[in-house]
Amino acid sequence: MKPQSRRSKTRKRRSRRFKVDPTCWGKNKPLEQLWRDLSSYLSAVIIYKGSRPYEIIELHHSDPPSSEHVYSQFRSYDSNPDVVAILTAHPDAKNEYEALLYPKAKDKSVDYVISNYTKFFKRAPEHMQHHLTKHPLKKVMIPH
Repeated sequence: MKPQSRRSKTRKRRSRRFKVDPTCWGKNKPLEQLWRDLSSYLSAVIIYKGSRPYEIIELHHSDPPSSEHVYSQFRSYDSNPDVVAILTAHPDAKNEYEALLYPKAKDKSVDYVISNYTKFFKRAPEHMQHHLTKHPLKKVMIPH
């Protein structure tokens, strides 16, 4: 029998999927409120370079809020060189808080989650933005 080399060993991949935990609601109220505002397009978080770390902005939208209208507001921030990232969430993904954000954040503060946004958010791929806008934005980030 031929001895196995290191390369021929099969490696187990760690799953990145999180279990949906519906019992997470009510455990971190400030983070839940931020999530509700982000996922309903009521607000977004703008991350800046330098001394001013971030700003939570209210989005002005038509009734009902449309993704196209929200992305048109994001366009001015996307072209601003002082803006590093735009944190938002898509309203279509209902379980993102339960499956993606809460399992990582647990009892962390909203300030911690926003300050360490790279642990909780990733760049929105262009293929996810094509149905919303003709020119995808480079700084939009969604939970991962």
